[in-house]
Amino acid sequence: MDEPIIVLLPGERLLWSGRPQRIAPAGFEWYRIGFGSVLVAAFAVAVPFADGRITFFGVFVVLFGLAIVCGPVAFRLWTTHRAVYAVTDQRIVVADRVSGRTRVWGDLGFSPPTVTPLGPGGLGTLTFPTPGGTVDIGGYSVPVRHRPPPIELVAVPDAEGLRDLIMEEQAAN
Repeated sequence: MDEPIIVLLPGERLLWSGRPQRIAPAGFEWYRIGFGSVLVAAFAVAVPFADGRITFFGVFVVLFGLAIVCGPVAFRLWTTHRAVYAVTDQRIVVADRVSGRTRVWGDLGFSPPTVTPLGPGGLGTLTFPTPGGTVDIGGYSVPVRHRPPPIELVAVPDAEGLRDLIMEEQAAN
């Protein structure tokens, strides 16, 4: 168990703490990077070379397009890499391990988390639904505007065991 930098509340007991183990683009992010890069590359070939010269404006547009395509993915990967997680007997906390600032926290009394396996080795993502944060439409969880998004513990080792530990603590309270 990693040493958390999260300050516990009075009477609170730490059950588990850790960090993401493997950070990679997920799902739609791969398509965003691939398809967006192809579009930017097509623009880079078609527009600047139309008259045979590379212009400053063409270079700027291509770099700006790459920033729009890859920037959000890179930002999510960077912030996830800096995260530290703690599960106590009262709440779930996600904090920044560099600054120590708490990003998000929620009561442990939520419904049990869902586990999304990330592959071999027991790595998985635990998603804690927040009350009113999502609605179920056709079997998919869709976020509701102006409501808190679900709390996610990304790429944690032994995700199934952690879910079981949380469910035991929820049953005890």
